[in-house]
Amino acid sequence: MKILNINDTTEKIKRKALFTEGTMDSGILFYEPGETMTPHKHSDLDEIFYVISGKGIITINGKDFSIKENDVMLSPHEESHGFTNNGDEKLVILQIKNTIMK
Repeated sequence: MKILNINDTTEKIKRKALFTEGTMDSGILFYEPGETMTPHKHSDLDEIFYVISGKGIITINGKDFSIKENDVMLSPHEESHGFTNNGDEKLVILQIKNTIMK
């Protein structure tokens, strides 16, 4: 068993890797107020996002949706997604990725 604390870092990071096992990969995404992740898509993996804290916007296939603490989103492969922190505090998101086996 491995236990990690997401606050155990002194550097400013955008993603802190958590665990990788088989086709699964997880990390914590950090967005400062006003920060954006340009929409993009993956052909080989599905992603689940869980908002740990903060609020913002997720852009899915060009449409904007408001997100807040405790929201969960699924982004299947080939679906475009991106984030914008439009709040006053850090937006923190758990990211779980699963690579599609071909």
